[in-house]
Amino acid sequence: MSLPETVEVVISGRKFNIKTDKDPEYVKHLSHRLETIVERIRAGNSRVTFDKALVVACFYILDENESLKKQIQELGEEIKRLEEGAKLLISTKKIAP
Repeated sequence: MSLPETVEVVISGRKFNIKTDKDPEYVKHLSHRLETIVERIRAGNSRVTFDKALVVACFYILDENESLKKQIQELGEEIKRLEEGAKLLISTKKIAP
């Protein structure tokens, strides 16, 4: 693990210093993604403040994350079912003449 470094990012014109051990380019990529979401929210309603848009963006990202976790879990379960089916087929072929 590398030592933490400070990465400056700009979201909707506001500067933030992020202390991280992640690759600075990765952190900047994430900030650009966050800015895109915040700006899309603010474009839909000009009265939405930056803070409110940021909170809504966080909920959007958390929801997306939870949905992806669920999909990964379901895919893992499907892989287990397929493995069990393959094992059954292989054991059946070994028994058959």
